[in-house]
Amino acid sequence: MKEKRTVELSRKQMEAFKILLDNKHTAVWYWWGAGSWKTYLWSIRLDTMCKKYPGVRYAMVRDTIKNVKATTVKSLMKYYEDYNIPEKFRWRLLEQKSTIKYANGSEIVLVEWCYYPSDPLYNRFGSLELTGAFIEESAECPIEWIELLQSRVGRQKNEEYWILWKVLETFNPNPGHVYERYYKGHHKHWDRAIFIQALIKDNPFIGEQYKHNLEDLSEGNKRRLLYGERKFDDNTRMLFRFDDIQRLRENQKHWDKYYLICDVARFGKDTTRISLRRWNNRFRVKTYEKSSTKDTIQAITYFVEQYWIQRENVVVDAVWVWWWVVDWLPNCRSFISNAKPIQTNTLKDYFDLRSQCAFLLQEKIQNWEIAVSREHEERDNDRRILEQELMNTYIDERSEVQKSRIEPKDKMKERIWHSPDLLDTMIMRMYPYLLGESDTKDTDLNPISR
Repeated sequence: MKEKRTVELSRKQMEAFKILLDNKHTAVWYWWGAGSWKTYLWSIRLDTMCKKYPGVRYAMVRDTIKNVKATTVKSLMKYYEDYNIPEKFRWRLLEQKSTIKYANGSEIVLVEWCYYPSDPLYNRFGSLELTGAFIEESAECPIEWIELLQSRVGRQKNEEYWILWKVLETFNPNPGHVYERYYKGHHKHWDRAIFIQALIKDNPFIGEQYKHNLEDLSEGNKRRLLYGERKFDDNTRMLFRFDDIQRLRENQKHWDKYYLICDVARFGKDTTRISLRRWNNRFRVKTYEKSSTKDTIQAITYFVEQYWIQRENVVVDAVWVWWWVVDWLPNCRSFISNAKPIQTNTLKDYFDLRSQCAFLLQEKIQNWEIAVSREHEERDNDRRILEQELMNTYIDERSEVQKSRIEPKDKMKERIWHSPDLLDTMIMRMYPYLLGESDTKDTDLNPISR
């Protein structure tokens, strides 16, 4: 019979474990670097709570059930083996229900957040009642799904046992929503949130071979997984670099030519975005959650008259029924995203007009020729959304052997859980350039009504 061992935790794991037991923090983030035993830590926590409190229910979350079993469940099994936990004190996995069951009635539910077109709002999770939850690799999970999960915890035996509901997220450094919420401190419940930085050097139990393997990684992966750097661009298919996005700032060229870009939706399907610009400085965005063609035409007409915008400087999405909007706005420019690209002097071959405009936008962002007024973006809560959409704009894999293109919008929607409307207005702004517009300052300044 194997001798029972005492559980050994690193200093960082002990710090995290104390926070998991306190009565203050409801959001705990444990991140940065490989070899920090993120999953292992939470496996111990789940097992302890389920054995101590009969009838509680926790969730283990990842993109697919298959990956939950291959990583998180495997870590829990490793914990049992490492510390010689007797069989009678172990759980059993109910494969068909994707549930780990304990003898006292406690459960660990295995949950996948992957996107199903038949269930775009994740209604299949609306009946979950949980004590707490663990999201592994939460950087890959859409922020909207995380917020949905947070609404389901604290509903199973929490009051009976005086257990504070907690959601633990573990992840490696990533420039997406985890960077925005944790490092920049924009989490909506920041007073009840805490994050713990853990690197491989903080784990005294890790093997030397594991360290050597990390040293042999590519430079980008080594910076991210070994040294825990946040600002990186190791995804070669990202169209816009992280640093370029962060540097979007006021353009010092004070041109007075005004543009209106409209990405149209109808009656609650996505949103209608009207973006106002002084050349490439976006200074105002109006969002309409539900609008008819008549509403959209009236809104465009209002801004055109208020800012004295020339009709040829109005660009409107004209896919499908939105020709109706264009028809009622004479001389404005219609944008058809799947149209053929416009012939220019460039040697690059593009798949469609939208891709052509997206690559031109990339060029102008890299050259600091695009500006976003911070005061308006922060007021309208659009800056975070815009950064998310830009960071999730990927070059299509087929570009390597075919014409240059960006990924279809449907693939991006699976990652960010909404239509990239703000990105679309920036892409559409590039259309006048392809029609021959230059950045030369106008001699005739357009007045603006105040």
